[in-house]
Amino acid sequence: MPDRNKYALGYRPESYWDDPEQLLLANIKGEHRRRKARELIRDGQLETLDKWLIAEKLPDEVREALGRIHPVLMGGEYLPDSARGEVEVARISLQSTTSDVISIRARRTKDNIKYRVVDEYDTVFKFQPKNSKDPLALCEMIGLIDSVEHEGLEGLKGLTSSFRDMNLQIVAEDPEGTAQRARELVDFVTVTSSFYSELERWYHEEALEWLQEHK
Repeated sequence: MPDRNKYALGYRPESYWDDPEQLLLANIKGEHRRRKARELIRDGQLETLDKWLIAEKLPDEVREALGRIHPVLMGGEYLPDSARGEVEVARISLQSTTSDVISIRARRTKDNIKYRVVDEYDTVFKFQPKNSKDPLALCEMIGLIDSVEHEGLEGLKGLTSSFRDMNLQIVAEDPEGTAQRARELVDFVTVTSSFYSELERWYHEEALEWLQEHK
């Protein structure tokens, strides 16, 4: 586990819905488009953002055209549409052929905030917590990510090391090959969030620890 003393694990966003810039980035489905928009905003070029770049979703013909250019450009583009008032609070991105994305979303109701986890394949996910009165603290968001189970895939828990483990073909007769494969997979999973700035660093540290275990 990463060194907890290096992180503000008690940090809790005041809201998931108050910052226009956070909402702009959080609801862009496409992983490639979101990264480009984040770069432009970071470089002070907000006024240069094209409408297609920051659109929540693209027309079918545009998505198909991007896929013909390169499959990686389809990453996130086929996520389910957001429900009314729903916002993505964290994202797990995989370096798979089509840059698959898993989205953790929050929606306000009359009494609390409800969460759901979705991907581009209609996978059913089990996780905790399902709802909260206030936005989750950083430690609670980490707990949610690490609690996720894929229905139908027993033993697969969490949204980070589990994917690295699935892709790591351990061959007892070739420990050097296993170590090399682990090095290739250390960046296979990336966790980002418009609301939790330390989330990416936490899971990068976790990935480095995973690598040390398999070297």
